[in-house]
Amino acid sequence: MQAAVLFEPGKPLEVEDLDLASPQEDEVVVGMVASGVCHSCLHTADGSWTGFPMPMVLGDEGAGVVEEVGANVKHLKPGDHVILS
Repeated sequence: MQAAVLFEPGKPLEVEDLDLASPQEDEVVVGMVASGVCHSCLHTADGSWTGFPMPMVLGDEGAGVVEEVGANVKHLKPGDHVILS
């Protein structure tokens, strides 16, 4: 997958190719159709909030389609449309 990655606060994001692991227990993989960068991510990116591990993928709010589910996921299945917030 490709993602906008923050390597250091105050620096431009870099689009990187990343390997995504299969979902673990109680996790799902969502193919993002639209995403947004929330104010928490913006505060981390500009350095006004500190202490977060880097590198970091921004854009954790959005909408997409479930691609894969991990063990014990009972209420979602591949193909379901979801909103992340």
